[in-house]
Amino acid sequence: MSQILVMATLKLNDEKLLEDWKTLSKKITEDLRGQDGFIWRESGRDENGLIYCILRWESKEKQEKFMSALMARTDDEHTVMMTEFSRVVNMQSMTKEIVEVF
Repeated sequence: MSQILVMATLKLNDEKLLEDWKTLSKKITEDLRGQDGFIWRESGRDENGLIYCILRWESKEKQEKFMSALMARTDDEHTVMMTEFSRVVNMQSMTKEIVEVF
């Protein structure tokens, strides 16, 4: 199994939400810590306001297992987090690429 990088891009619903995004981004990283196969996550923004999130996983299988479990969650904490994510992030702007690390 090869490690992978997940490279996601997104736009905010409003540039005034940048501080909200930074807070939410920290919560996302905290939620990922301790997940099977998760290594690290970084995010940043370019001069045009596009947000980049780069995550490193031990394998594509472990990343997919995490995503499946995440999408199946129905607890209140997850619902609150997804509502906040939708408030801050333009969901239609999101892209995701998976790259095998060698």
